[in-house]
Amino acid sequence: MADTCIQELTVVVPQYNAWQETIACCSSLRRHHGERLGIIVVDDGSAAEDREYARRYLGANVRVLTQRHQGVTAAWNLGLGAVDTRYAVLLNNDAMTLRAWGDAAVRLLEQNPWGVLGAECRREPALERISTLASAVSSRLLSGWCLGFRMKLFRRVGPFDESLALYWSDTDWQVRWSGCVGGSAKFSLLPKGVLRHRGHQSTRRLRERSALWTRDRKRFFAKWELS
Repeated sequence: MADTCIQELTVVVPQYNAWQETIACCSSLRRHHGERLGIIVVDDGSAAEDREYARRYLGANVRVLTQRHQGVTAAWNLGLGAVDTRYAVLLNNDAMTLRAWGDAAVRLLEQNPWGVLGAECRREPALERISTLASAVSSRLLSGWCLGFRMKLFRRVGPFDESLALYWSDTDWQVRWSGCVGGSAKFSLLPKGVLRHRGHQSTRRLRERSALWTRDRKRFFAKWELS
């Protein structure tokens, strides 16, 4: 039964010029799950030689999609558009699997069909000022480095907002999810210790990281009429 369930799960891993992280991430997924779950890697415009090296290393059991450099948000949407299973988990390429968690993810999403799944929580106090969704939106969110849901729910909420190219798009999607499902909006957490996040290794390499965060924050605040 467990094998059948996990075969309905696809993990989408976006990456940009950090193939060593992607290889480690996918290798740890395979180490603890074997061939039972699908993996889609979305390359966001990396150097061609690095992309081809990783494609050869990962082998045919990891699907690699490519796009011109547009940011992680567009990579999420491209990867999700290729998912043909009932469930999907977006996972940063600097997340290491320490113990098998795929079966637990499927069970939690089965129990909470309109919910989302993650590995840790965070707070965004600014959300308390979104008056149009005040009754539904909480300042407590899931951290965007691990975010899972039924594909049926993703299609209901809609794709991630690509105008928020690198930051705040996971926040925006969770706000829309809360407003879409209302009182049914709940999230679940994976068991502790199954994943280790190594702290945004890809974005730390970006010289313009601070400017990109500020730009996307302004766009998010304007979208939701926050001061």
